[in-house]
Formats: sequence, structure tokens, C-alpha cells
Amino acid sequence: MGNLTYGKEFYDLQVEGSLASARLFLAHLFARWTPCSVIDIGCGRGAWLAVCKELGAKRLVGLDGLWVNQKMILDPSIEFRNADLALGTEIRGTYDLALSLEVAEHVPPEASDRFFSTLAHASDAVVFSAAFVGQPGTNHINTRPHSFWAKKFIASGYLLFDFFRQRFWDNEKVEPWYRQNTFLYVMPCKNIAFADCIHPWLYFLLLEQFMQGKEPAAQPANLAPLRETGRNERCPCGSGRKFKHCHGKLQRV
Repeated sequence: MGNLTYGKEFYDLQVEGSLASARLFLAHLFARWTPCSVIDIGCGRGAWLAVCKELGAKRLVGLDGLWVNQKMILDPSIEFRNADLALGTEIRGTYDLALSLEVAEHVPPEASDRFFSTLAHASDAVVFSAAFVGQPGTNHINTRPHSFWAKKFIASGYLLFDFFRQRFWDNEKVEPWYRQNTFLYVMPCKNIAFADCIHPWLYFLLLEQFMQGKEPAAQPANLAPLRETGRNERCPCGSGRKFKHCHGKLQRV
């Protein structure tokens, strides 16, 4: 990935199309889930990260080669770092979302595994786009069938979601390479502890029954209606606030 290949003109030609495409794609994703931290591996001038900020993301990090510098980045709040993506890059910490859009085809074929490893270490959710076989473009030296990259993600435990293509396939406001090539990969949740959390509605009902020496109701249908009370127990959600100021005070009639 020579640093003379991707000059100012290269990015100037694509930045407006990237911004327009990112606003549509990311609005579709962020309407369902808004990540707090985002890293873009091969960020160029940071168009996709700038849109992430517009939509509510707080921490934004971009990586790219020596042909990009902080002054070229569209939004100064984006933390930019130089990295040789062909050699593999150590990611500091993890992020809610990783982006890599139309970058993998620029990485030498022999570096494909190292490039994928960088993505996989960055986040459990990845929006990934890479040029299909034969797709023209500057220094496209590693075009692949989508299944080539999908197999790497799936072998590492990710699930593939064709989340964007059907929605935007005919939308000419989106650049055609994003419409053709973009997928969402998500690692299934491994922390199931929260599944056993008790809602305050049930917690205080059972607590009251215990304090009165009663057996808990056998069936949910037997639970009496609930109303406000003035007692000041602390909310079990961990906020430290009084329950009536956090979730509303509940008690059996």
C-alpha cells in the first residue's frame, strides 16, 4: 500500500459520496442501536466517523496509512492514528462498532489474515465492505468473492447479516460499491448474566411477601395490582436513588 497511491486527489474525489452513503447506511443501523465508541480501520479522511458523530457516537478513532494525517480528517474530534494495515495493527482496547469500508481490496493478498485479525480484535460488531472479484479501482490488488471474508468472520464466531443491501440496492444516493459489498457481522452475546436480573416490580413484591411471612404467589395471575407508596427503600438497580425517584414506588394493595 504505497503512500504515493492515495493522495489528496484520491480522497477529494470520494469524500462527498462517502458522506452521503454513510448518512443513509448508518441512520439505518443507528435507528436500532447507537454505539458509543467507533473505530474505522482504513478511515481515509474520516467521512464515516464524522457521520457517526452526527448520529450520537461519542468516541471516534480512525486508522490509515502515512498518506493520511490529522489535518486531513474532516472532524478534529476524531482521534487519528497512522497504521500499516498490511502488517496487522494492535488495537488498544475494544470498541462498540468497527467499520472497514472498501479497504481490504487494497491490502496484499498474503496480508488478508492479518487484516482480518485487526478487525476481529477491534469489536464484536463490524460493518464491512470489500471489493468483489474484478471490481475496478485504484490499487485493487485483493478483490474477492464476499464468501472469502464471510468465512473468516464466521470461523471466528460472528454471524452474518445482509442488513444493508436489500434496503439500498436501488438507491442511487448510495455509491454502488457500498450497495454491492456491505455486510454487518455481529458476535453473539456471551454474557447471559443480565437475563436473571429481577425487575423492581417483582423484587419489591417478593420482598413485601417475605417481610410479612407469606409464601410467594405461585402464579403471575395471582399477583395483586400495584400502587405507589411512600416508603423509601433504595432502588435495586444500583443507582443509589430512592425507588420512587428512579422507577416509581410499587406495593401490593
